[in-house]
Amino acid sequence: MPFFSGDFMLLWFLSAIRASGVLLIAPVFSSKAVPVVVRLMITFFLALVVALMRTGTYALPKTLGDLVVALLVESIIGLMMGWATRLVLHSVEIASHIISGELGFTMGQQIDPMSDTSESSVGQLLMAFGSMLFLVSGAHQAVLAAFLRSYDIAPIGLFRGNDGAGTLLVHSTGKIFLLGLQMAAPLVAVNFIISLTFSILGKAAPSLNVFGESFAVRILVGLTLLGLTLTLSAQLILQTLNKSSELMLQLIP
Repeated sequence: MPFFSGDFMLLWFLSAIRASGVLLIAPVFSSKAVPVVVRLMITFFLALVVALMRTGTYALPKTLGDLVVALLVESIIGLMMGWATRLVLHSVEIASHIISGELGFTMGQQIDPMSDTSESSVGQLLMAFGSMLFLVSGAHQAVLAAFLRSYDIAPIGLFRGNDGAGTLLVHSTGKIFLLGLQMAAPLVAVNFIISLTFSILGKAAPSLNVFGESFAVRILVGLTLLGLTLTLSAQLILQTLNKSSELMLQLIP
């Protein structure tokens, strides 16, 4: 295939569609902190690598109808692969909502500049912690490597289909809630003990404002326990991140 020929440019364009789907959802790459120009440069660079290294292995579309189908398929493949990498941060987000509710921080939400959404201080801390682990663990490199390997499984124009992708997607999505509950479980248990203790104290001494006094204890004990359990949360996040690249390839429809 001649360099910068019509077929080469078409291959480059279709590869960029799949790459944009991955980077649109993948952690860190999809962050508002990453300029759009940088994301576009990464997208077209990855597509150029695919076009240069994988030439001659695809059945490029010949008609307008084939091109529309190829664009749709490439978009779905990219989005599904990006979703596989995003699952772990969704788990962190669920854990942050549970922890914020237990500590009483839900009323003090602020705009998170990274995601342009309203988050509590605990939520921003945990999301930044998850993003840091994503970079430190080398998961961003595994995501890019899995993207290049995806063309061995689903070359452009050779749609094979995967009957188990939908079932695996549902199963993987269900694990989001399990992982989030596992990270928040210690604080939920301690908060229950604190609530039970102050309820008994309120019965023993009705004149005390146990409801107001319990907030300070919940915050102090909760933040202390949150710091002590960050190592456990990091292990759960890293275990999920290590499986993200394999899940990306398994979810290819």
